[in-house]
Amino acid sequence: MRRLSQEHVSLIANRARALAEPARVRILERLSRGDQAVGQLAAALGMQQSTASKHLQVLFRAGLVGRRRSASAVIYSIAADELIAWCRYLAHRQLAGSTAHEAAMPCMNFSRAAGRFRAAHRREPRYRREAR
Repeated sequence: MRRLSQEHVSLIANRARALAEPARVRILERLSRGDQAVGQLAAALGMQQSTASKHLQVLFRAGLVGRRRSASAVIYSIAADELIAWCRYLAHRQLAGSTAHEAAMPCMNFSRAAGRFRAAHRREPRYRREAR
């Protein structure tokens, strides 16, 4: 695999942050069925229109959705069909090293990964108190 440039790494991180909110993933799933106005999305997902609009703005700035005006409405669409395929891959694929439970609940069970991270990054204290 070719090494990623700093620009690409930053772009990936920004898009991952945009997808880190479950409501935004739900919005993308809804948009996978077709283009929709903000009000339609808000009603379908049971959220305030202002909340849906803020989430859509984050997705738009990350380049994950497109938008266009139609009279007084703003219509949103998925920027690329591959985005939905990627979300489905993450939702259904059991990643290496994860248990079946972790694969079924990827957003809920970080304790094992957090424990491995802490163990791998444990440091000795910078100084030690001397015993008296």
